[in-house]
Amino acid sequence: MHDPLTLSVLDIGPIRTNQSAADCLASMVALARQAEDLGYHRYWLAEHHNVAAVAASHTPVLAGVIGSATRRIRVGGCVLLAHYPPFLVAEQMGLLEAACPGRVDLGIGRSTGADWASSALLRGGTAMKSPEGFAEDLSALLAMNRPEGLHFARPEGDLAFRAVPGADSAPVPWILGTSEHSARTAAELGLPYAFGYHIRAEGAREAIDLYRRTFRPSPALAEPRVLVSAIVVMGESDAEARRLARAQLYFMCAFRSGERVAPQMLAEEADAIPFPDRYAPLVEMFERSWIIGGPERAAAALGDLARDLGVQEMMINPVAAAYGHQPADRAPNRAYTLSRLAEAFPQRAPVPA
Repeated sequence: MHDPLTLSVLDIGPIRTNQSAADCLASMVALARQAEDLGYHRYWLAEHHNVAAVAASHTPVLAGVIGSATRRIRVGGCVLLAHYPPFLVAEQMGLLEAACPGRVDLGIGRSTGADWASSALLRGGTAMKSPEGFAEDLSALLAMNRPEGLHFARPEGDLAFRAVPGADSAPVPWILGTSEHSARTAAELGLPYAFGYHIRAEGAREAIDLYRRTFRPSPALAEPRVLVSAIVVMGESDAEARRLARAQLYFMCAFRSGERVAPQMLAEEADAIPFPDRYAPLVEMFERSWIIGGPERAAAALGDLARDLGVQEMMINPVAAAYGHQPADRAPNRAYTLSRLAEAFPQRAPVPA
């Protein structure tokens, strides 16, 4: 038993070599239901485009699927505002909130999550937003996200933009990031902050400290609220965990190197693939920040990280590979990670949205 810690899930939707898109989505729905049964607080989706090994692309769509298959767990996740008009995002996530009242989180990110061609296609051929343009869109999105909407004064009368007519609640906005820039934005706006430790571990403590020091209370939030996402791969032993991490390590090394990526290998397939020498620095970097181990080692490392960063909520990104004999429409080893962490950190008391 460890200190109290709220657990949530971040799912990128890793597609395995033995899965179709339908299989992968079915496995994600099953994982979300399990997370809810275990008492996890949120089930967030990531946003990536044109990545062969990742299923999660459009959060409003996939979160709607997850929301309809669950009853209590909060749903939502990453929306990369650089790609979309703010009114579209407000409508999509507002409709999700109307369908799942009181359960939706709108995580707002600045990055593109895509190659240049995919980014251009998503934007309809328009230029990438400038920092000033992004700030304007963020301000508009936050205004439109509220039930009362955004009002423009006109001589003939005010014009109101409401994302969802008749809405009496709205998604909870979060600022996502991995830098002091995002921390400063969240603090200035008085919004909760999610640090993507699974993307970039360096600077986590400094960004979180900056956020807390400079936080300005707002109507949305009286005190700072932080969660941290981390990759966790658990096996029945430390050795098995290392084996189950190899496939995702290989994918991430190729992805970060700008090389062609393929669906996530099965554990047996990854066993037979040697890591090129050029991957050594990346493997070393990932192994420093990923939590890989048997139940005792992984739970202890997660608790240590939460204490080190001073946070009460950790968002688990479970990426363990599967074995060839396991069903294609389930992710038993990812499910094992969630179940054993819930044993180490029992989820009992309700926590704020």
